[in-house]
Amino acid sequence: MKKFLTLAFICLISFSFVLTGCNLFPTNQANYLNAPIVTFQTADGEDVKITKEDLITAFSSYGAQLVNSYGYSMQDAIDATIEVLTNREVMLVAAKNSITFGNGDLNAIWDDAYDTIISNLSSYEELVIEQWKLNIPSTLDEEEESTTEYTPYDKQAEIVLQDGKYVIKLLDTNTSVGQNVDLYYDEGKEIDSLIETVNNRINSSANKDVLTEAKRQYIEALKATEEGRGLSTNNDEVFKREVERIYEVVTENKYIELYSEQLQGDNDISNISVSQVLRKLTSDMISSYTKYTLNSSQFSTDILSSREDVDYIINNDYFYVNHILLQYDDETTAYIDELEAKLNNGTITEKAYNDALEAEADKIKAKNIQTGEATSYSPTDIYNQLTSEMTGVSDDKKTQIFKDYIYTYNEDTGNMNADYCYVIGKNDSQMVDSFTETSRELWDNGNGEYGSIGYCVSEYGVHIIFYAGPVTNAFTISDPDNFNLDTANFDELTEIVNTIQNTYLNVFNNKTLFDKIYEELATDTYSIFETMNLDVLKKDIKNLTIHISNYQDLLG
Repeated sequence: MKKFLTLAFICLISFSFVLTGCNLFPTNQANYLNAPIVTFQTADGEDVKITKEDLITAFSSYGAQLVNSYGYSMQDAIDATIEVLTNREVMLVAAKNSITFGNGDLNAIWDDAYDTIISNLSSYEELVIEQWKLNIPSTLDEEEESTTEYTPYDKQAEIVLQDGKYVIKLLDTNTSVGQNVDLYYDEGKEIDSLIETVNNRINSSANKDVLTEAKRQYIEALKATEEGRGLSTNNDEVFKREVERIYEVVTENKYIELYSEQLQGDNDISNISVSQVLRKLTSDMISSYTKYTLNSSQFSTDILSSREDVDYIINNDYFYVNHILLQYDDETTAYIDELEAKLNNGTITEKAYNDALEAEADKIKAKNIQTGEATSYSPTDIYNQLTSEMTGVSDDKKTQIFKDYIYTYNEDTGNMNADYCYVIGKNDSQMVDSFTETSRELWDNGNGEYGSIGYCVSEYGVHIIFYAGPVTNAFTISDPDNFNLDTANFDELTEIVNTIQNTYLNVFNNKTLFDKIYEELATDTYSIFETMNLDVLKKDIKNLTIHISNYQDLLG
């Protein structure tokens, strides 16, 4: 299941304690921090307490944003934070009563806890590198998810015909996988194994001295947050308490994550209907149609800058392109910047500038972005190879060939795994001039051949451009007052269903118009569903009390 915003927020609020925790308020005393803010009893008579420390921690990562970014008053922000904390605890009680972890879940919890500890330690590592004025990279920086490998859209659902009726079938998105596996650690030794693994990573690092100091500073920060609580200040014990805290938070998050999946039940049919999808698409299209027929200049702005937000195309003056960018090296880029400065101050002519770009472009050697290795191929070689391979083949084959080259040589990550291709207009464009001109030549005023490619040079490098067709509508609105895709006619409905499930947002990816609409509906629907479920759960708790007097001092 998709991790929707409300749930994700509830799960993540507790991770910022070490670096941003209690420094917003004067909170050093154990009794002060342990004061109850919310108390209640479960249906089984278990006492649950949300403490002032919980509130301060959550406020620093959530409530403060409401004040600083959304104009909430301090009172409203604290009230909102208390509500979220209460909802989390209520849901956690229900989750613990219904979820049993398998080994796969326990390993996932261990992984998340380890990643969190390393992330916290990495922040101190960077601080030490800065303090010591070292010119070395961090050894703990998290590896970013690759943006250079093709990643198909992870489909949530599909429309199927069942018993003569179209329904939406949920696809397998359960996060509980690999349960019949061995644990990473001896049972009951998860904390010890986490500490040992972190220490081993520090001791085996090329930055061992830096990481040792980073861990020391990490522990000193922990001691500061624990001051006045009568706890041991032994470094090993302080660090162990931190690992235990993180492991507990991650465990609770896993309970809530699996519980949210369980709420959908074992039924693989979505509670969102095909009719709802079609009604939303109808509404979105009519809204966009009305907006842009009244303000065509806004359409020009939006279609170029935010294609995903434009639900109806009001003219035929726009088309899609994709490209492979082969960049200059750093030295050449610096040289071109100098040339551009000379062009701007009149020292050289535009022809001399363009000639210089062409000369530098000829020197580029394509890099295999998957291996990081340079090749012997020039941009012209790549262009000629593509021209040869794409001649005389089907449109689908042209698309696949160009996609393979994108994820082998392209150095523009902005068009990789994107929902839409780049959009160019007949009269307007946000791309550089040479890119725009070459794209328009491929478009040929609406007569261009799909999959035709062009070659141009700009200050960024060489662009090999693929013409991906006109920007069009899946359905045409001729009479907005009577336009409605939610039809009772089965043959018409079948045609509409086929259209939305086979209209791809980007010819180089697999996300469809149906996926887009369903994803938006699912997010809104789950937020409502989650709220309704919480209302039901809250009816089972007893003596819910908010202790207002215990947080009045936080209001200033």
